[in-house]
Amino acid sequence: MTLPLPSTAEALMDSFKSKLRSQIKKPLKEGLQNVVGGAELLDDFYGVFAVNMRDLGSPVHSRRIIQKVFDEFAHGSTVHCVYKGKKPIAASVVIGFKDTLENPWASSLKDYSRYSPNMLLYWSMLEYGCNQGYSLFDFGRSTPHEGTYNFKRQWGAEPHPLHWHYASLVGKRYNAQTSDTENFNRFIQLWKKLPVSATRLVGPFIRKRIPA
Repeated sequence: MTLPLPSTAEALMDSFKSKLRSQIKKPLKEGLQNVVGGAELLDDFYGVFAVNMRDLGSPVHSRRIIQKVFDEFAHGSTVHCVYKGKKPIAASVVIGFKDTLENPWASSLKDYSRYSPNMLLYWSMLEYGCNQGYSLFDFGRSTPHEGTYNFKRQWGAEPHPLHWHYASLVGKRYNAQTSDTENFNRFIQLWKKLPVSATRLVGPFIRKRIPA
């Protein structure tokens, strides 16, 4: 899902429908604040990220691998955090390369969804992209017509298909339709019930063994 960026943030805002502009302004009216920074904000990002991943039923990446992104791409990586008071309630990481600004990780706390922090978070990333001279924003992948897909579409993002190739180590053809969905869903429901502290400890060990 990608969005071409104009030369100014003002031009991008003007291109949005009035409903979207109102949604962006709502969290500001609620008193939320956005901060853009570097690795010094990683603790705030990771705190939100770990809770959100637990709530989704997915093992979280280790904080160390995200720190490595900033070590290797220090000049192109930023953290965007939305705060209610001093509490981070939404956060993301963006990485810039050539003319593209990419968002590999973004999360928000569901307990604060009524304040629409995601709207301010995504506007912050898009505004930053325009101000830094990027010409394309990469929202990342989404399953067509599901929640995240529709969320990205409202910003004007256009879908581009991804093609998957599988190499079997046991000589059997992979069939997504016959994968063990029931066991996978059972694992997700179990993971959602774990304390966040446990998922932060065990999650990275599991995550690095997941192929995609």
